[in-house]
Amino acid sequence: MKNPHYLSQLSHVELLSPKPEETVKFYKEVIGLEESGRQGQSVYLRAWGEFHHHSLKITEGKEAGLGHIGWRADSAEALKDAALFIEGTGQGKGWTEGDLGHGAAYQFYSPDGHLEEVFWDVDLYDAPENLRSKWKNRPQKNPGRGISPRRLDHVTVHSRNTKACREFYQKLGFNYHEGIFTDNYDIEVGAWLSVSNLSHDIAIIGNPKGKPGAVNHVCYAVESREEVLLAADHIIESGYELAMGGPTRHALAEGFFFYVDEPGGNRFEIYAGAHLVFAPDFGPFKWKLSENPNDAWGRENPFGTKGEILK
Repeated sequence: MKNPHYLSQLSHVELLSPKPEETVKFYKEVIGLEESGRQGQSVYLRAWGEFHHHSLKITEGKEAGLGHIGWRADSAEALKDAALFIEGTGQGKGWTEGDLGHGAAYQFYSPDGHLEEVFWDVDLYDAPENLRSKWKNRPQKNPGRGISPRRLDHVTVHSRNTKACREFYQKLGFNYHEGIFTDNYDIEVGAWLSVSNLSHDIAIIGNPKGKPGAVNHVCYAVESREEVLLAADHIIESGYELAMGGPTRHALAEGFFFYVDEPGGNRFEIYAGAHLVFAPDFGPFKWKLSENPNDAWGRENPFGTKGEILK
């Protein structure tokens, strides 16, 4: 019997930064996100194609890392059902009044300690006159600043127990699309899951000796591979280096991508061309480490060949 489906989409991610001003400047000027608000020690940002108030929240912290992950429920009723379900797992933290941009939220922890929340009521972005698009189905015009991604695509986290986290998300209604295992399938190295038609809304990468609740990267999407290539030029011209080589293409999920580390120490990915999933019985497709699923074109395997994980 299929698990209930409580969530509709990945709405936002909060990142902590020891250099918040530099991090915000990077996301606004180099990446091209729009500032949508400030509150306390936090700055809220969104991509031009997003209808919610924000998709990224940057908060000052002692070190880089994850603040929390925000999910929107399928409905007001689904929010209540999700909260009841999570309470029953023992992973619940409790209700909050919400945050800038959204209403009451139920907070919880993944089995590895990632703080997350689910909510229903949201503030939809209302563009000022100078940013309004002639396309009625767009929240605003594309400002063409920096890379100018259209939307948040996914978040990838680290876990000391990939299997436990993957099973928790499945029970919460996520579809398990693809995974990575050691070659004899005795260790589950990674899992790619989604509540939408995207190849993944969240990915889990095993790191048995890592800190609880760690994040690997946040990913935003552009429309084409050509935009990824132009973005790589822009990153270099802006004084940054591409992390782990690239641009290149994932075999798993098929996205064309590169990574870059922002000034506060968090990793950013830009992404295009990943497959969409419509079939209810898609996967899970299980890759071996030796098949180097992170890179379809045979560059160095970032996961190692014996189960070790490199950030």
